[in-house]
Amino acid sequence: MTKEQARIELIRLAKQGHKDSMSRLAREAEGSVRAYVYRVTLDHDLTQELSQEVLLQMVKSLSRLNKEKSFLPWIFRITQNKINQHYRAKQQKASIYESAFYKDFVSRRSDYHQDDGLRQLVQKDLSKKVIVAMKQIKQEYRAVLSLRCFEQLSYADIAMAMQCSEVSARVQFYRAKQALKKQLAHHGLRKSLLLMCLGLFGRLTAPVEAASSNITVTTASARVGLAAAILATASTKLGIATITAAAVGLVGVGSVSVLSGPPLPKRAEVKSLHYTTQLRFTDTGPNSSLSKGAYEQWYSFPDGIDGPMFMRMQRWTPQRDKKFCTWLQDGQANYYYYSTDNQVYINNYRVFWSNLKVWGLPTDPVEFTDFLSQVEGQTKGIVYTRDRKTGLLANAVDNRFIDAWNFRTEYSYNTSVENQLQYDWPAEVPIIDERDQMHKRGWTYFRVNGTIDDQVISGLGQIPFVYNASREHPAWMSLNVGNNLEIIDCDDGARLRQADGTVIAAYPAGTFFIGFARPWMGMHTINIIRRDAVAERVWFQTRLAMNKKDAIITFYNKGERPGFELIYNIDLINDLIKDIRFDLQGKTKASLRFSYLQDIDEVGDEFIEPAISDDSRIPHKQSPGMLWLANMAMGSLGK
Repeated sequence: MTKEQARIELIRLAKQGHKDSMSRLAREAEGSVRAYVYRVTLDHDLTQELSQEVLLQMVKSLSRLNKEKSFLPWIFRITQNKINQHYRAKQQKASIYESAFYKDFVSRRSDYHQDDGLRQLVQKDLSKKVIVAMKQIKQEYRAVLSLRCFEQLSYADIAMAMQCSEVSARVQFYRAKQALKKQLAHHGLRKSLLLMCLGLFGRLTAPVEAASSNITVTTASARVGLAAAILATASTKLGIATITAAAVGLVGVGSVSVLSGPPLPKRAEVKSLHYTTQLRFTDTGPNSSLSKGAYEQWYSFPDGIDGPMFMRMQRWTPQRDKKFCTWLQDGQANYYYYSTDNQVYINNYRVFWSNLKVWGLPTDPVEFTDFLSQVEGQTKGIVYTRDRKTGLLANAVDNRFIDAWNFRTEYSYNTSVENQLQYDWPAEVPIIDERDQMHKRGWTYFRVNGTIDDQVISGLGQIPFVYNASREHPAWMSLNVGNNLEIIDCDDGARLRQADGTVIAAYPAGTFFIGFARPWMGMHTINIIRRDAVAERVWFQTRLAMNKKDAIITFYNKGERPGFELIYNIDLINDLIKDIRFDLQGKTKASLRFSYLQDIDEVGDEFIEPAISDDSRIPHKQSPGMLWLANMAMGSLGK
């Protein structure tokens, strides 16, 4: 059995719950994790802290690792995320004080290894120059150099670890080498010594068990290819001259680095965005090469990029010389201005695409859009450009339409959009309110009934329909499964507990609303639950029901659990889930049916938000995600 085969078997045993295997896996990963954190941060104390967090996260999340062969890029992805989270929380970058930093490095390194030979090596002038040069390049550069040169990952695995495309990984590595060469040159070291200096850095920062090993960096591992070098140098005159000839063959959907332009904000810093795209007629025939129109869109995120959103969309002619219909979705209601009859309609539902495609955003991570493209098919004829630092879309060129050839979209972030997100139709424009009673109220109560095998499920809850109602009437839910199990979710947290109140598992608030209707978040239910699935890499198929008013979504794990299906029936007009069914091997194992109360005047004290006692000592488990119903039906929820 090879080393890789042994690791895969160890991972499989650990995923099955073998504690000894999990401990062995953690010990094996610890050295690489600590070395990587130290090489990226060059901070001894931070390395100790983050390494423990990474290993704890590994233990909690291992069951969700789909491919054992991807363990290394997966663990380094977790590690890099922990590093990013630390510096985002601190909102700082490490300052460079060469003398103090190197003195601390020598002290820490000597104490850490207790190795006289290494201590003598560290004290040499060459080592100091290499360490300080590495300190002066970006953390992102130290990360990609470490993954490629010391962990010997392929560019595909580096892309997975750093959450970017393979092309971006190659470009990043090329730029990292160039930056390090420049810093070495500042310290009097020739560029030809790059590989030797990288090898020295690897030995100086190796974990204890590898400190004396002969770490070398080969020419092959440092090679990126001509295409990546062209992209990486595109801001130079040479790069600009050659990019026209070479870049066309390199462009993948949403995978190209930004070549020029002002810096974009980090994803977590995005508060608003604005852009215009062309939409295509979904009907086949003569309209297939014509644009349906230019759709200008504005978004605002009142609580941050991953929270609720407000949206306005203006439909233009393809040439943007005449306006048509307008949609506005703010914190109060969903408005639709129908230009044909000059009337405003207020609807129960938020906008969804008529072709039932998932609503994507320019802020969606690369992995999200890549997986969505696998599920729904890749859109041909559009060339997207992403910012390599932030992952945000920067621009796109659409050449699908004869009436809007090479239409260019520019994505603008954190521009002033407040005026566009206000109701501004003239007072004389007729308003037709088509909302039902509960949507006019902005929130309501709901009941849940169903079965799991021979056990009865019953429950109730509260759901806000718009952002303004979500503060005073927040979402909560309480489900009883038979006579033995209770699931509750509210602002104070989520719990899985026995009938006597004994807590089986504690989760973050909102855990059991993942995969459920959350209209107050600003998207239609059909988009919310499918975006939940994409975030967890769950495959799905979408079709229109026979009544043309509902959508049927079937979720499944491709290549795993044959016969596993989670089937949703979505009421498109009322923007709600009607029922959910879980089938295994063609047989229904569990089902839930939802009913929503129009009139709440005489409900009495039936609907009381569940209380959660102060049990902060109970550690929170990682959310089971949108497949929690399937896990419950199979008896694995909370384990």
